[in-house]
Amino acid sequence: MEVFDVPFVDISLGGGAFTMEQKEKLSKAVYNAVVEFYRNTKGITPHCWVVIREEPPETWIIDGETLTEIRKKAASKK
Repeated sequence: MEVFDVPFVDISLGGGAFTMEQKEKLSKAVYNAVVEFYRNTKGITPHCWVVIREEPPETWIIDGETLTEIRKKAASKK
């Protein structure tokens, strides 16, 4: 396997979206999906990197609102 064949998955989330346990489950699920895809298409089991990056929700702007504002609105509707 060549170095450029090693999959690297980078997931970005607004901070506070998931607990550590949930992020671990997410990274393992993504890892398993990528490895299964490689096994089925190339017949190999690659090394696979999964990185979860969290950014402050105030730095995410969606349709002109910060993720913090959107989360507050969603929480008030519950």
